Amino acid sequence: MENTPNPATPSQPENVPMTPQMPAMPAVQNIQPLVAQPSLTHQTAAPVQQSNGKKPPIDPVKAAEKRKKNLIGCFTAFGCSIFLFMGVIFAFLASGSDNNPLFASLGVSQGEVVNILILLVNLTFLVLTFIAFIVSVVGIFKIMSAKKGDKDAKKRGIVLTFGALSTLMILILVWVMSYVFLSSKQTFIQGPPRQGITTEPTKTVQLTAPIKINFDAQYAPINTNTYEILSYKWNFGDGDDQRFGSAQSHTYSGIGNFTATLTVALKERATGKAQEQIFTKDITIQNVKASVQITATPASGEAPLNVKLDGSKSSSANGDITAYAWDLNEDGVFDDGSEKTAELTLKKVGEYKIKLRVLDATGEPSIGEITVTVTETLRPSAIINIKDQENSNLAVGTSYIFSGEESTSPSGKIKKYSWNFSDGGNGSNRTVSHTFEKPGKYVVSLTVSDESENKGEADLTVNVSAPDASPVPVIKTTPKMLDNVVRGAAPLTVSFDASESTDPNDDIVEYNWDFDNDGTVDKAQEKAVYTFEKAGTYTVKFTAKDAAENLTSTEIIIEAEAKGVQANLKATPTSGVVPLSVKFDASGSTYADGEIVSYEWDFGEGNSPRSDTAQVRYLYTTIGTFNAKVTAIASDGKQSSIELPITVRPISVTACFETSIDSGTAPLEIEFDPTCSSGTVIKYRWRFGQKNTSVDRKPTFTFTQPGTYPVRLEIADGENVIDSITKEIIVR
Repeated sequence: MENTPNPATPSQPENVPMTPQMPAMPAVQNIQPLVAQPSLTHQTAAPVQQSNGKKPPIDPVKAAEKRKKNLIGCFTAFGCSIFLFMGVIFAFLASGSDNNPLFASLGVSQGEVVNILILLVNLTFLVLTFIAFIVSVVGIFKIMSAKKGDKDAKKRGIVLTFGALSTLMILILVWVMSYVFLSSKQTFIQGPPRQGITTEPTKTVQLTAPIKINFDAQYAPINTNTYEILSYKWNFGDGDDQRFGSAQSHTYSGIGNFTATLTVALKERATGKAQEQIFTKDITIQNVKASVQITATPASGEAPLNVKLDGSKSSSANGDITAYAWDLNEDGVFDDGSEKTAELTLKKVGEYKIKLRVLDATGEPSIGEITVTVTETLRPSAIINIKDQENSNLAVGTSYIFSGEESTSPSGKIKKYSWNFSDGGNGSNRTVSHTFEKPGKYVVSLTVSDESENKGEADLTVNVSAPDASPVPVIKTTPKMLDNVVRGAAPLTVSFDASESTDPNDDIVEYNWDFDNDGTVDKAQEKAVYTFEKAGTYTVKFTAKDAAENLTSTEIIIEAEAKGVQANLKATPTSGVVPLSVKFDASGSTYADGEIVSYEWDFGEGNSPRSDTAQVRYLYTTIGTFNAKVTAIASDGKQSSIELPITVRPISVTACFETSIDSGTAPLEIEFDPTCSSGTVIKYRWRFGQKNTSVDRKPTFTFTQPGTYPVRLEIADGENVIDSITKEIIVR
């Protein structure tokens, strides 16, 4: 009998090499005693019970089959639970009630349940149909891969394929039927009321009037499977007439907070019951564009047409117009004038779009337009030419020939010519000669008449100069020069402008400035700016030279005075609602040559001035604009004053109210409290739903029928300034 190794003890390998550090052990030490191991030669027929009491090893095949059965059982139980749950939901939906106790216990509406169930059904059937499809593909593969003559394998493949395809078709059919059924029950969950109205522009707050807003109700959250839409009724909240239709446009022209209300009349398809659904959109107009008014004199006429334009009647609700800009040449750029009035001559026939852009105190631009029509002229056109002369620069004592030969008339020949020279000459020929005896600017006028006695006029300005004459200096200063002297406190900055200096030959080539009269040119240009830092008297010398080296000089006296008392005033705030407490601060006032010892205050309300410290606080209790004035008085008696406007506005009314409860079961009694409203409110007007109203300050109203009711509060002060607010009450 051969010794068999103990299964519990691994056999030792033979000829194991020994490490140098470990001495070799005798071979007999690797052999277990034979008496300690049971013999295994006759134990192949049955398993041996271990002497140590341990359980026999688990069969891995059976363990895998057990796990597979458990997994299949879990999936089957889970799937049955899902189908059972969906079956219960389908049963409740099929009952047709909108107030199912199951949905109420879960705290959800039928519409939410249907939406979730549609998603769950789609996911479930998508997974099941995919599995059925894969199984059918596996069945087909088994049919194709079965060995020839192996009928059992092919039969199993056919059964698997037919069962999978049948299951797939049934699943698709049930999927479609479930989806159709759920779609009929699907509703849209209505969000906040304003989501039912879309607008263009999208932003409807902080707008500037006049503004046109396009309203559209096509995205109102209404389930057309359940309801038939009968009509759309609009109320834009500014007193305009009601309008009908799914889309409307409305122009807001005044400042205020407006609520656009859309009332949709519906009929339930299943019962024929009529009802209404209301949506709102808040519109806030915080500014009104200035009204641009242009007058043109004349607004039409024959070419060439000289037009005088006046925009001084433009106005703004926000205060005075602060800037004007004209576009007179239709180029879209407002750079043709910055005054209230403008003038231009239109020579061609046609219509001209004249535009004026104005800015008010808010800085918001407004553009107005006027059309000027120029028609074909029936008058003669007078044209003046100077023979053998390229320009209108003439010389004293020289005879020039003035010609009107190029004058024309659309209705006949020119038969009369009448000349007039502003130095006293005249003539009646087609061409005349004239000599100017003195230098200067003169106007030559020609009036022509045609065969129909129509007249046309033309003017030509000529510059007459003496040969080799010196330039004539013309100087303007800022601050303004008086008697050739400029005065101001040091440091004194003076702007000099010699651009209007003249020369008989119009050929000034040098402009030189000597600010300290030391003989050195400090600046060489038409315009210059210089600061005299210290107090004192200075002489500024200006020299102009023409191309013929003719030279002219002039002097200007600058008196930079010592800086006296300089009053400074700050206020916080400078505007607000009555009563307005304003902190005034004149501590920034200065006096370089002494000390400021007192401040005299006049707050502009008609009270007598009072002496006080540099910082005071004053309470305005009346509405209006007041000029607060402070006078800083120095120890030597010198003083300086400065004013600052303070604007006190009335308290704006702002509507606000609170309710004792905002939802409940009919009949529902609610108390309304407008205490949170601000301003001097003297009138209250309440509207509960569409019909019921009240003028009580704190009314109580009972809603007897279920529904959603808009409650609107409108308040007004003593000057009929109004504000309103709307809230919804839900009655179940």
